[in-house]
Amino acid sequence: MIFRKDTGSIWTSISDLMTGLMVIFLFVCMGFLYQLNGAINSGKLVQDEINAALHNEFSEDELANWGVSMNEENLRVTFVAPAVFFDLGSTAVKPKFQEILAEFFPRYIKVIDQFSDHILEVRIEGNSSREIFDDINSDAAYFYNMKLSQERAFNVLQYVFTLEEMTGKRQWMIDKLRATGASFSKANLERADASRCVEISIHRNFEKEMKNLERH
Repeated sequence: MIFRKDTGSIWTSISDLMTGLMVIFLFVCMGFLYQLNGAINSGKLVQDEINAALHNEFSEDELANWGVSMNEENLRVTFVAPAVFFDLGSTAVKPKFQEILAEFFPRYIKVIDQFSDHILEVRIEGNSSREIFDDINSDAAYFYNMKLSQERAFNVLQYVFTLEEMTGKRQWMIDKLRATGASFSKANLERADASRCVEISIHRNFEKEMKNLERH
């Protein structure tokens, strides 16, 4: 008598195993998507709370008087008043800009300090125009403007750090405040002077937010 292996039953078992693995994989994916969706919703809620707190602190008249624009989508503050723009090739913070920073920055930090657990860093970003070099695509142009934009950001950071009102927030600023340069990557091609500016943006601690979500 010749015995033959039942290959059909073997393949059926393998098929059942693969089906089971696919079901497990599907549930894992669903769990991940659920967590991701929760993180997105939680992150949007925090962003809305920060925006609401800032708008509650600053009136529209104040922001307009200072020439301050707040982008609610990326939590970015831009100073748009011509009086605060840096002079061509200069890194000096103008007296008018100093006045605005002295009025705006302590109150700004007071508000966002409430959300410290959600904030990875507050970034002061310097920018530059594309005017000085004829060959704007040269390495020299890029590095010159990178140094220029970084020094503008650093000078603003140094000024706000030394404000008397920020004495109690020095450690907070050391932990959170950063100065960076963007060279001419965001240059305004229609208005060169508007490119010589500084922006302040909040960068969220998404990793910590995800871990907090997982605990719940």
